[in-house]
Amino acid sequence: MYVALILFCTQGAYGQQQPPRATPPSGAPAPAVAAPPAAERCSGCHAQLTQRTIVHGALQKHDCQACHKPAAGEQGKCRARTATHWTLIRTEPELCYGCHARKDQSKSVHTAVRQGSCLSCHEAHASNNAGLLNEPREKVCFTCHEPEPLLTKAVKHAPVAEGRCLECHDAHGGNLPNAIKAESGSAFCLKCHDAKAPTGKGTPGPAFRVDLAKAVVHAALKRTDCLGCHDGGHSSDNRKLLKKSVVELCYGCHERKDRSKFPHGAVLVGDCAVCHDPHASDNAKLLAKATTQETCFLCHQDDLTGRKVVHAPVAKGCEQCHDPHGGASRYALKGGEGKAACYKCHKPLDEKKVKHAALERYGCTGCHDPHGTANRGLLSKKVNAVCTACHPDQKDGRHVTAIAAGGHPVGGELNDPRRPGRDFSCASCHDPHGSDNPRLFYYGSNAMESCDGCHGDKSGKRPELKNIVSRAKRPAATPASGVGGGAGGGAGAPGSGAGEVVR
Repeated sequence: MYVALILFCTQGAYGQQQPPRATPPSGAPAPAVAAPPAAERCSGCHAQLTQRTIVHGALQKHDCQACHKPAAGEQGKCRARTATHWTLIRTEPELCYGCHARKDQSKSVHTAVRQGSCLSCHEAHASNNAGLLNEPREKVCFTCHEPEPLLTKAVKHAPVAEGRCLECHDAHGGNLPNAIKAESGSAFCLKCHDAKAPTGKGTPGPAFRVDLAKAVVHAALKRTDCLGCHDGGHSSDNRKLLKKSVVELCYGCHERKDRSKFPHGAVLVGDCAVCHDPHASDNAKLLAKATTQETCFLCHQDDLTGRKVVHAPVAKGCEQCHDPHGGASRYALKGGEGKAACYKCHKPLDEKKVKHAALERYGCTGCHDPHGTANRGLLSKKVNAVCTACHPDQKDGRHVTAIAAGGHPVGGELNDPRRPGRDFSCASCHDPHGSDNPRLFYYGSNAMESCDGCHGDKSGKRPELKNIVSRAKRPAATPASGVGGGAGGGAGAPGSGAGEVVR
């Protein structure tokens, strides 16, 4: 194959001899010297070969004869005065290797290079593409390679799909199979996917970058490279080019977590990477967030922030009560179901003779929020509101009528005389968990004896019970501070302040 000719040369450059000058007779005037013939240039006919943005360096440094020579005795169509037919001074690829380093000495040589066909990819004279490529970088590989067989699976490696093959493969060859550029699997991937790798158009986004400089690195990355988990090909059936689905991939090394009676929903659907960073983290167990609460609140509603009262174990971490992967009890509770979970820390409150039906029926969470609330004792509502949810006939609380006309006041201006700092409420007379007395009374076998708890015992049976009703009266509010009396108090009381906590 002959490459088109561009010669920047003069007539003398072709080796033509000039006729000898005649010596004028002595005394005769010197004849006029004829102007030399105009320089003969190949570009006169072949100018279009160099009308590109990038010109071969050989043409810039030398003339056409750096690569071409006259073919003696052969006839051609060239109109140069030197010769009508031209040929290459050496055949391809030896001609190219006269200036360029050899590209066919590596272990894995590109087929076109091995066959010595430099011009399969490069232009000989000039090109509009870097490297004198005869096609744009994103298309040159596909002049020989079909993209369809490389992208048969659902998830495609972006550089392959966009024709950026030369970001991973050396166009001429290399020492690794398939002319891969990097020296190892991880180094190969991290040149793009490292958190500190160059950014910009065509580079991976934050979700596809890893930072192996963090405190805790996944042990799998210490045993193997990226290709231990990711498909090293051009496409995959799984997200992020994983070799298997996330859950099956994790269970290749880790004990299965989805076989408990009540597995965590995230575990059940295989969302391991939602809670754990699969590459590296600054947190123990590769947790994605610094605390278990933050991790849980990625999916679960945050019911702690802004709450006045937070359950002490939850403040330490959700895993104090729940197994993050699953367990034998509902809600993956570690201590068992219902009351049993609470009794792991709290003293059982249902061992009295008279049991509160709500506690028997609904357990502790019938009245208490196990995480956090605005009310003392983690009550889901103010005391009277909790009680009247099941006892609507006692909604106003004024149901004791034996002595007080219209019923005993509950809340309003009264404090609980036996429990300082609390309003007088249903729980001032009735134990909400259980009692040895009828109707859950704290004291006595009937309503009248129950009153002795605050009004004192008059029968002499329990002289330790003194009249303490003076403690119940709330002091009047002072104009300066606005603190004290008024109609605050029981749950649902009209004068109850917005920020008041009922206990």
